[in-house]
Amino acid sequence: MWCRNLTVRYPDQDRDVLNDLTVSLRQGETTLLIGPSGSGKTTFLHTLAGLMPETIEAEVTGEWRADGTVGMLFQQPDDQFCMQTVGAEIAFSLENRSIPRDEMEERIRTVLKRVGLDLALTTQIAGLSGGMKQRLALACVLALEPDILLLDEPTAQLDPHGRRLMMELIEELHHNPNVTLVLIEHQLEECVTFADRVLVFREGQLRLDGSPLDVFEEKREDLTRHGIMCPLLYPYTLETIPLTIATARFLDGPPVARRPVANETTLDLTDVTIAHGKRMILDQISLTASAGEWIMLVGRNGAGKSTLLETLAKLLPAQSGTIKLFQTPLKKWRDRTFYRQVGFVFQQPEFQFLKQTVADELAISSPSPARSQVADALQHYRLEDVAAQSPLALSLGQKRRLSVATMLLERKAVLLLDEPTFGQDAETTAQILDVLHQAREAGTTLIMVTHDMELVYRYADRVVVIGEKHVQFDGAPDELFRNESLLEHNQLIRPVSVRYQQLEEVKHRAGKQFVARTP
Repeated sequence: MWCRNLTVRYPDQDRDVLNDLTVSLRQGETTLLIGPSGSGKTTFLHTLAGLMPETIEAEVTGEWRADGTVGMLFQQPDDQFCMQTVGAEIAFSLENRSIPRDEMEERIRTVLKRVGLDLALTTQIAGLSGGMKQRLALACVLALEPDILLLDEPTAQLDPHGRRLMMELIEELHHNPNVTLVLIEHQLEECVTFADRVLVFREGQLRLDGSPLDVFEEKREDLTRHGIMCPLLYPYTLETIPLTIATARFLDGPPVARRPVANETTLDLTDVTIAHGKRMILDQISLTASAGEWIMLVGRNGAGKSTLLETLAKLLPAQSGTIKLFQTPLKKWRDRTFYRQVGFVFQQPEFQFLKQTVADELAISSPSPARSQVADALQHYRLEDVAAQSPLALSLGQKRRLSVATMLLERKAVLLLDEPTFGQDAETTAQILDVLHQAREAGTTLIMVTHDMELVYRYADRVVVIGEKHVQFDGAPDELFRNESLLEHNQLIRPVSVRYQQLEEVKHRAGKQFVARTP
């Protein structure tokens, strides 16, 4: 699989997404693609998959070829579904391989089990959570048994347990010498240990090509300077990382200072029950949120976190119970007045776009659509090069940046955010978190769904665990990460920095005991 002098430019863009790219990928090799959002990684995969320019409109020059059958997992799993039910979707893949009908059901159940999905074959795909759709999409690709597997952020929407299962499966595929793997991934801790090769993209060009050790150890400072994510531990482990390096990488000070929360209650939920049709999602949920409080919602995929946010945003009705904004029930708020107070960043950002260009989308979100304010936002969120493009034509990372920007241009009393940092590079993640922290300091209530436990530890005032239709936990992050049984029951994991600190505490206590026992 190779390309030579590959150049790609999308319609109405001023610059090439890929510029004169030449690279060869070896059979049986596992290659990790990294780089800032919008650097051309996904476009490279789309080209190798044969989607350009026949399916995705673009001007493409150069040569490229994939030797063997190709399967691709898209960034957005909805983009590759064409059937309504789980069983029919996987059967569609099997039909493409001419598998006899009497063999299909067993094969479908086998591949579902392989990706950790316990679902009836008649389950409607539209009712699945984002993480469940991600695993189903992978099941469909694996059913094809391709020679070349292209994975575009396979763990982006998965809970910690699902992410671990996905990485174990990818590692299993890595050990198959007949399968060539190419993956884009921002969660690097697990996959870096089995990657054979790392390609670093920046501004449409290949800037680095080497082993994980060469790239992440020798070139770490250069990557960090350009806002490219690096694994926290590699090439060390929790037990072997030197203290000086640990301090530089993830012990650089305590979590963001948490100032006292204001007494004013912004949102108040009492015995709220939410259902989809006849299926109950959440049962008698009660929560309060105060001005200037940052609450993070966590839990396994399908627990109801996104559903809760959509209900708080008046997009889904509650079956029973009461939800109040500033002591007034949501049903009494007129929509126009309500949405001046409450902003919502969707899990799928394209759902909130209204205008034909990125600049116009920012302009309608600004309280005073002055050119200078729009220009500042374009620069801050690194969207200047795509200002004249349709929001729907952006990369997923760019769409996410635009969706966050539109909600942060005008101060809101409450911001509801569904995975605002997934799919983002290190620089953009830091920018988004900094702006959210400033909003919190100004008194905005932040309620955010995330699967990133490091963010929970660093930024949350409170963490709420949703599971089995109820609130399983509501308290401080430190308290949650000390509760091993609660974490295990809800398939959550402690972040690396917490695990390191706890390991150091154990070593310290053991050392004191040793000194005490020494005669």
